[in-house]
Amino acid sequence: MVPTAAAVFGLTCQWNQGAMNISWTPQSSSDYYEVQLAVNATAEPFVVHSTAGASVVVDSLLPSRKYYVTMRTHAASTPSLGPGTWGQPADRVVCESGADVVPQKRKYARADTKLLEVMRESEFTYDVDYLMNHNSGTIEADAAFASFGAMKPDEKTPWNTTFYNATFTLYCVEMLKVDLPDTFSTGGNTSYSDYMSCNDNHNATDPQCICDNWIDRILSKVNPDGNCHDSRGNNCTYFTGMKDCTCTCSQESLDNSNKYIGMMPVYMDFTSDSYYGQWFSHPKATECDEDEEVGAARQDGSVCTWKRHREARIVKGWQVLQNGFNTSSSTTIDPALAKQNADAFRKSFADAPMQPWGCEDTVSVLV
Repeated sequence: MVPTAAAVFGLTCQWNQGAMNISWTPQSSSDYYEVQLAVNATAEPFVVHSTAGASVVVDSLLPSRKYYVTMRTHAASTPSLGPGTWGQPADRVVCESGADVVPQKRKYARADTKLLEVMRESEFTYDVDYLMNHNSGTIEADAAFASFGAMKPDEKTPWNTTFYNATFTLYCVEMLKVDLPDTFSTGGNTSYSDYMSCNDNHNATDPQCICDNWIDRILSKVNPDGNCHDSRGNNCTYFTGMKDCTCTCSQESLDNSNKYIGMMPVYMDFTSDSYYGQWFSHPKATECDEDEEVGAARQDGSVCTWKRHREARIVKGWQVLQNGFNTSSSTTIDPALAKQNADAFRKSFADAPMQPWGCEDTVSVLV
């Protein structure tokens, strides 16, 4: 008899002092693990816990419930946590929470850090693809942008996924407080570096971030003229901006963007004053390991400046549609529609059989 994947991984769970302890046998070919929880043997996972260790403690469950637990392993030495770097999930094991649930430990920032709630739609995969060298956004900003892809939810988007099956992941990020004057993309907010455009290098397994591109400048109401040119040296236009356009940033801007989380305000239209939220860029080189404190100095002289908390919540596009996401066909997204769709995302995340999500210091817009 061939052993199941769960048996090979030694995946086990134990309820202890109000939390679920999930452990497994470390794999020599793996350097990272993702634990997934679902409501039954075939349902989509609604939460992941990720770690480089051999166990996680899930302290956000509800009392006296059955949870179906599985795990996937990350191939060591691969360049990201994106598509092409993970094995298939193990067979699911049934784990039961006890009646003695305690409130989940809240996430708090230090005096020199702050917490940031961000959502990301996975690109070129239906699995969670994490934040390193990727972009994310506030729920409102990402909901507004996703409204375009949802007009035809069964058709592939430029990221080779359909909205219907797309994976949206909610993260809590701790970031180092900084003061960076003279940024061009942040709308005058000195708490962030300039936004970088990520995962547009045609290799989702090894995503890269570059100077804020033309379309992102348009969406953030940054005038691209003078800094974005086509192959003939002319300012980019709507006809060339998506295909034949290169934007330039100062070396100081690039250096800061490769150290700190970048940000741009999202307006969706260069001529519109309707503000939808913020988008962020997350530089791979300065992401803190799970055992590093944000702001920690490393032996090579660098400093880790942001850290993703282990737990992340997941919803699929079809779940958001069931909760009232508006797919009205339009070439523009008005604030009322964006708020309706952001509310559909929040309801979908809240539907998970978990204790309420918490990430203090969250940014709230469109209220």
